[in-house]
This record gives sequence, C-alpha cells and structure tokens, in this order.
Amino acid sequence: MTNAQNFEFLIQERSRSVKSLFAVQQLSTKSLTHDNGATFFDTGAYGLSSAISYQYRIGGRYYPAAPVELSVSGQPQSNGGAEAYAELSKALNTVGDYRLSSPCNAKSWAMTTPNIGMQDQDFKTCLVALGLVNEPVVAPAATFEGVDNLGFCGGFPSANFCMAVNLETSAGNEVAGLNAEEQSDIALKCTYAYPQGTAGFATQMNIYSYFDGMIILRENNVIELVQ
Repeated sequence: MTNAQNFEFLIQERSRSVKSLFAVQQLSTKSLTHDNGATFFDTGAYGLSSAISYQYRIGGRYYPAAPVELSVSGQPQSNGGAEAYAELSKALNTVGDYRLSSPCNAKSWAMTTPNIGMQDQDFKTCLVALGLVNEPVVAPAATFEGVDNLGFCGGFPSANFCMAVNLETSAGNEVAGLNAEEQSDIALKCTYAYPQGTAGFATQMNIYSYFDGMIILRENNVIELVQ
C-alpha cells in the first residue's frame, strides 16, 4: 500500500459458507520497536485521519449496500469510525452484548497521530489534547512520569481499525453464510484522501475470511469435510 489512494483488493476465497470478512492495514515489515499487532486507520504522510470509505463487492452486488463512510462529508476529517465499528460488531455477533470487555476505545479506534507518525507506540505516549480536526496531540510518557523513571507507561494505546462486513443470512446457528463457490469474484474497495504507506513504514492490507467448516460422517465410516 504505497503511494496510492484508491485500492481494490481481490479476495481468493471459495468456501461454501463465508460468514464474514475482515481487512486490516498493518506493517509489512515487522519491527521490535513498534507494535506489530497494530491495525492502522490511516498511514498517509500528512498524518491526518483521512480514510474516506470502504465497501465489499461480491459478484455483481455490494456489501453493505452503501459504502461505509469514515469521514465528514467526504473531507479528510475522521467521523470517528462509528459506522465501521458497528459493522465490526455485526460481523463478530456482539451487537448489544455488554458481557464482553474490549481494550478498543476512543483513544485507539480510527485514530492517527500526526506528531509521532503512525500510532504503533503501544502505551509509550500520553494524550495531551485534540486538534482542530480531532487529531490527537501526544507526548512521551516520560514527560509526565519523569525521565529517571524507566518503568513509565503512557495512556495512549496502539491503533485499532478493521474493515469488516457481515455476510450471514440467518442468526448464525447453521451453515448459512455467503456461498463463495457461486461468485465470480470477491473484492474490497477502499478510498483514502492521501496516499497510504508513506508515514515512514511500508504497510500491507491483510484480509481474513471467517467461514463455516463441517465434518459429515457417512456410512462405512467415510468422513467428508465441507468448507
């Protein structure tokens, strides 16, 4: 994902029942000094929250029916990614389920940090203020804890963001996902305001599919795997 704003990723998935798809932008080259598990909202050189929208195309149909909007009226200003978070909750089947706790919050979801580059410092910084376009202003945790305190820990976590879509056709208790065998192609289309992968590190889009797998025991002890 280098020096481009519009992407269309083809997804090689041909399972009979695809329940959901998840796409995350991550570091393509791992580093000991950065959080390798961070999933970025935006990696443009400008450091602004500039993702615009995303949508999955499966055959001749689009999922969701309208693009998931990630900006304010198409401008390079984040709307907080609430719509994308709702799509992720539907894909994980956790809508309205408050029994589960999550480290994902307003400090990490759909956020970038212009003054330190990509948000992959993993609690090494503290949140100071929010800028004019809702971008966070951070400072090293040592600024607050003291330079002699080697055990300092900030309150600003690494980035969290995922482009998810729910493809279930029922409550999820049976094999009722999207039949990818009958589809000509599956693709993810996403748009950014600025070229991606230019904030100091090369990034790549990793796409994961969640599908049903079932073992059928037939006569004469013959086992058939359906996936």
